[in-house]
Amino acid sequence: MLSLHHCVFPLILLTLTGVTCDQLTPVKDEESSLEGSTVTLTCTYTKGAADYFFWYRQHPGKAPEFLISHLESGEILTPPSSSRLSVGVRKDETKMTLQISSAAVTDSAVYYCAVRPTVTGNTKTLYKNLWSKDNRILVRLTAGDSITPQQTEVTQTEGESVKLTCSYETSYTHPELHWYRHHSDLQAPQFILWKGARSRSGVQYIPDDRYDSETSSTSTTLTITALTLADTALYYCALQTQ
Repeated sequence: MLSLHHCVFPLILLTLTGVTCDQLTPVKDEESSLEGSTVTLTCTYTKGAADYFFWYRQHPGKAPEFLISHLESGEILTPPSSSRLSVGVRKDETKMTLQISSAAVTDSAVYYCAVRPTVTGNTKTLYKNLWSKDNRILVRLTAGDSITPQQTEVTQTEGESVKLTCSYETSYTHPELHWYRHHSDLQAPQFILWKGARSRSGVQYIPDDRYDSETSSTSTTLTITALTLADTALYYCALQTQ
């Protein structure tokens, strides 16, 4: 069974015009909590700019998952799949919240708040707002295992090489370290490679020879050679412990 923990590594390699989202702003871009607690995610919105509100969640290596939708009044449009999820709207503060009760490690993910504009009702606008990095919230839940990027942003030029490094902690004796690339705002992250560490340091799967990886008892490094503009992306490191 694949167990992935604290898995985010944002990277910008080359200049790229990003999507901005003027109608939604997370109050915090990262939340850390303990298992079993209640986690509250909050986004502010522009008054009168939207009539429908949406929440999504994305785990590493998977497509974004719809969670719940509601009106500014707080009325639920599409019920959540889990009773642990609930939403609220504070109209006087133009804030909407998503609450996750009895949080588990599997709730560690990137969460997106989104709106549907009242004027256009345009699905493309919804997607544009949804996948902007400006309206995402990373949730981290602590349960002993962790993985953390050593850099949050790297800039490099075409044709050169770059190294990305994450530090990890686990009591597991033969972990595997995975790397993914999130190349498009409308696509799921793409698998790049995995490499074993500690007692499994000689085992790996690297299908593209432009990539290489080194692991130690506490870190994993991804090397990308002969960079092109197509390598501009968000990169995720992930820890497999089971």
